[in-house]
Amino acid sequence: MFQVKRPRIARFAKWAKMNEAFEKTKHYIGTDGKSIVHSVKKDCSYSNHIEISAFYVSGIISYGAKQNGELRIMRHVVFPTLRCYPNNTSGSLDYNFKGIKISSPSKAKEVVSDFVFDGTLKILSKIDKLKVKRHIFPATSQKCLLERITITNTDKQDISVQIINLDKDKLTPARYGNNRERYQLVTIISERNVTIRAGATAKIDIAYCGLKLDEQIDIDFDKEEKLRLQLIEKLDNLLQIKTPNININLMARYAKIRASESIFKTKNGLMHSPGGGNYYAALWTNDQCEYVNPLFGYLGYDIGEQESINSYELYRQYVAEDKAIITSIVAEGDDIWHGAKDRGDSAMYAYGLSRFLLTYGDRKIAEQFIELVDKSLTYTISQTNEDGVIASDSDELENRLESGNANLCTSTLAYDALISASYLHKEFGNIEKADYYLKTAETLKENIVKYFSKNVEGYATFMYCKEEPNLRSWISMPMVVGIFERSKATKDALLSPKLQVAEGLLSVTGDKTFWDRSTLYTLRGLFNAGYSTEALELLEKFSTARLLGNHIPYAVEAFPEGNQAQLSAESGLYLRIFTEGILGIRPTGFGKFQITPNLPKTWDCMECNNIKFAGKTINIKVTRKKSGYTLQIAHNDTILDFEGKNFEIQL
Repeated sequence: MFQVKRPRIARFAKWAKMNEAFEKTKHYIGTDGKSIVHSVKKDCSYSNHIEISAFYVSGIISYGAKQNGELRIMRHVVFPTLRCYPNNTSGSLDYNFKGIKISSPSKAKEVVSDFVFDGTLKILSKIDKLKVKRHIFPATSQKCLLERITITNTDKQDISVQIINLDKDKLTPARYGNNRERYQLVTIISERNVTIRAGATAKIDIAYCGLKLDEQIDIDFDKEEKLRLQLIEKLDNLLQIKTPNININLMARYAKIRASESIFKTKNGLMHSPGGGNYYAALWTNDQCEYVNPLFGYLGYDIGEQESINSYELYRQYVAEDKAIITSIVAEGDDIWHGAKDRGDSAMYAYGLSRFLLTYGDRKIAEQFIELVDKSLTYTISQTNEDGVIASDSDELENRLESGNANLCTSTLAYDALISASYLHKEFGNIEKADYYLKTAETLKENIVKYFSKNVEGYATFMYCKEEPNLRSWISMPMVVGIFERSKATKDALLSPKLQVAEGLLSVTGDKTFWDRSTLYTLRGLFNAGYSTEALELLEKFSTARLLGNHIPYAVEAFPEGNQAQLSAESGLYLRIFTEGILGIRPTGFGKFQITPNLPKTWDCMECNNIKFAGKTINIKVTRKKSGYTLQIAHNDTILDFEGKNFEIQL
């Protein structure tokens, strides 16, 4: 069968390239207290891109205005379940839709006044006497990106408007499709010509679709808009973070949207995927198993819970005691990727799965998966080197940076996974196994401190690996998992000019590269270790930069790699700053958890409402007292009051 590789297309418009890591605030919060707005200034160009996703489609919208205010827009639309050749990680069908042009008798250009994002993208503009509002969002039940346009005639005369399709409908070549399958790329427009009476309004609906060859589509635009808004409203009511800082609260709101929307319905069930124009209908041991699935254990989003169970299940066939778990399940489950060999994937899987099982708190589900925790830990322990730490071929950055033969991430994740596994086995009465894991964890902790402790660039902190001479932002990992030896020097190193730049952390000194995930882990670790004042300063800067800076409103993957793609699992890591960092929540059983609050000195109170543990939805309120904190746990109209610094909760 003759097939050739499909040429890759640009995911971002050339004019929407994020050239700078951080810039001054370019956006503001709308009057509704939720939306993020950019008002176009005279003689000042603007560009950005945003990713928005749903079950069958994801769109990266490059949008902006030229110096004269004229609208710029490109829609990179990905269809994860329409597979192309080769059917691998990047094998999703994608296409750049130019969209439509609104043509009026005056031939005037479309000039933008405001861009508004609230979980959907709105563009407010004018074409001479016509006021235009574009509303862009993904369909929930169809393979299409939708654009609803409202045009209002402010003139005293009727105006005839023509809607011009800038794309031609096309069939993909058979040589590009998986199994030579051909697909339709279609733009559906509800009205092509419309006369708008003076003072009246016209509505135009547009769908940018990817379809199988003989597939028909009937779109209910009102229904799809309602479904999108219902999802946002649903997420607004879950895991509500309330702090004295408005920007932080709003950043947490958007983190819920991005972390939750990037779940795709595939032929092998629900799959959470990073996105970014490349990573769809696929799973990773870091992004999904380690980062975001543990969040779904207590977020209360039912789709996220189902996805987590499915993703851990899909890995089942790759879990073994004598070899590393594969890195990624791709192409809707039809293929795998393991190109960086053992990245510590078994430790990542065990860490995420054990935490998810504890917070989700379903005994039957835990019974199904505890064997997989054990197998992945058996392999991980087998990789203990002569120095007593865990060896791996690389790490989650896949040899982009030095990871040596044994790195700090793999060993610390293994340590945390052993503790969680101990709690799991106690729930099932397996005391001998629980004690074994706990003793193994204690020994591993001693060896981590002994092996990785080093004076690096003048700081008595940790090396990332023996082969790395420079400071790395991942040295925060011991604090994240509760290893607080050398934490002060580690904190000083992380927040020094060697690693800290503006609102984030470099990956390694002497380089300009940053990955948001290491900054987000560092924030959790700093709070967890009690450095709440220093952590708050970084959290405020980071949150304001991402929410209102040059590229809104989500945590990103990296810079300069990937054009600051808004990968979804990083948003999950942002939320975990509050639950596992500031509140210091540690699950210890089904419906059991520890809380060790670390509120910044300037915060008298923090709330985390509608958080879920073991199927029960609770509200958590922490209030500062001179000698510690007052903790209120509200559940089913019952309020439990506690006082102290460390709390053991049994629901």
